[in-house]
Amino acid sequence: MYPKSFQYSAPSTLQEALQILKENPEARPIAGGQSIMPMLKLRILDPGFLIDLMHLKELKNITEGHENELHIGAMVTHNRIINEGLIREYVPMLALTAEHIGDVQIRNRGTIGGSICEADPSADYLPTLLVLDAKVALQSLDAERIVPVSEFITGPFSTDIQEGEILREVIVQKNRMSFSVEKYARRRADFAVASAAVICDVDSSGRIRQIKVAVGAQSNGPMRLDRLEKALTGKNRDSVDINEIVESVRGDLDPLSDLHGSSEYRRDVTVNMLKRIITNLVYRGGEQ
Repeated sequence: MYPKSFQYSAPSTLQEALQILKENPEARPIAGGQSIMPMLKLRILDPGFLIDLMHLKELKNITEGHENELHIGAMVTHNRIINEGLIREYVPMLALTAEHIGDVQIRNRGTIGGSICEADPSADYLPTLLVLDAKVALQSLDAERIVPVSEFITGPFSTDIQEGEILREVIVQKNRMSFSVEKYARRRADFAVASAAVICDVDSSGRIRQIKVAVGAQSNGPMRLDRLEKALTGKNRDSVDINEIVESVRGDLDPLSDLHGSSEYRRDVTVNMLKRIITNLVYRGGEQ
């Protein structure tokens, strides 16, 4: 099947793209096209006007900012995130997450901004961005908004992006704490059946100074497990039963249920994944 006819524009600057979007509010920006193109071909989506962001060099920068931050342009590809020196040095967790995405073709074409705006509940980046307390910068002709990713994602395939806005960049704090990112899928290139991202800081006495946990493939989108974090933070690793604490938040999980796995199955996989990841991090440390 072929898509319906549509207007197409490929601006060379962000300002030009924003002006086109203001004049054509029905238009839809396209980043790497890894999600939108199949939907166009199946006629699930009929935007009428596409604005191609591929030529916007200002959305392809990766720079160090103030307050220990990295600024990652929305049009930075997954493959570049894997190989970029600044990311591998200061946010290696993000580079490892990108390695889990799709196949080589998708990683070469797909972008971090496109993935975030798609807001697929099983997508790879979102749990990692949640534990990193990442933010997105949204640009319109008249203003800029900085929104935490936790607030930007409002539900499955739903975001807080407003009319006339384009996601300009992702802002993450440099983070070298021990971490683990795990995804279970039927095939490596598939979306996750279950996924989790954890960062943890344990001092020399075994006290868990800080832990952040997020899971993906949930019915309402990725989520931080606040009760789990509170139950472990400040405790000595030898004074808590990690398996028991993880079991106590089983009811907080609300996994998807589809042909790839029932909600009950996904919940079991996620719980067992968290038990193993957190135990390994707390006692042996993870990626550094």
